Amino acid sequence: PIPVAQTFTFVNEDENIDLSRYSYIDTMVTVVDAFNFFKDFSKAETLKDIQATDIENDERTIVNLLVDQIEFANVIVLNKIDLVKKEDILLLENTLKKLNPVAKIVHANMGKIATNEIINTGLFNYEEAEMSAGWIQELEGIHTPETEEYGINSFVFRDHRPFHPYRLWDFISDFPQAIIRSKGLFWIASRPDQALNWSQAGGSIKAEGAGVWWASMPYSERINFPNFIQNKEIIEERWSLEFGDRLNELVFIGIHLNETEIRKKLENCICTRDEIVDMQSG
Repeated sequence: PIPVAQTFTFVNEDENIDLSRYSYIDTMVTVVDAFNFFKDFSKAETLKDIQATDIENDERTIVNLLVDQIEFANVIVLNKIDLVKKEDILLLENTLKKLNPVAKIVHANMGKIATNEIINTGLFNYEEAEMSAGWIQELEGIHTPETEEYGINSFVFRDHRPFHPYRLWDFISDFPQAIIRSKGLFWIASRPDQALNWSQAGGSIKAEGAGVWWASMPYSERINFPNFIQNKEIIEERWSLEFGDRLNELVFIGIHLNETEIRKKLENCICTRDEIVDMQSG
């Protein structure tokens, strides 16, 4: 699809100062509360609910913010390990490895760690950080099977056909609790031109616009977009004769996932041939 523009800035917007002229990001560190992680992960509280933001229309959930930080980190400090059983630490550590396979995990009590673990490491690289999330690596075919020993598994669901909006809503309303993280692109038959972002972490699920599919416009218009020209070969390799670049491509990560059952439920959400015709004509 034509993506929604995203940029990474290191700027003091109030005074319009480029902070990268005076400093740099050395390490991206995230602290995880080992004692409360899974409890917090199951909630759908927002930052507003706990009065942690004064930004107007800020509807971010705590769990989504936590997962975003974990997936972008170079170092994850696993704090309060003295309050958690050894087997639970192993489960949590391998869950974090599944969410971010490349981050270094450091154990801590009372937040105490060696400063050289997080200072002057030279670990941060924005391009690498963008690709460090476990769900991105799963899409790229990079699987981390070592976490399966602890019951943490994953799979990718792909289908060019559209989801039926009502059946997909029923699936979301009864979402499998074993799924701790899911992410990707999808489309529904009632909005054939619109690419949608799917993002779920713990008890929070959201969908938002991700632009439009290339197939929604004539070729003569597509070639006016540099992003299409630069990625033309990849786009056309994945092109479907019937649906173009429209594609449901979702990664599911969880603990003891029943892949067969979840795939069956997702396939049931896919439109039949008659439904596709009816929705497109209507």
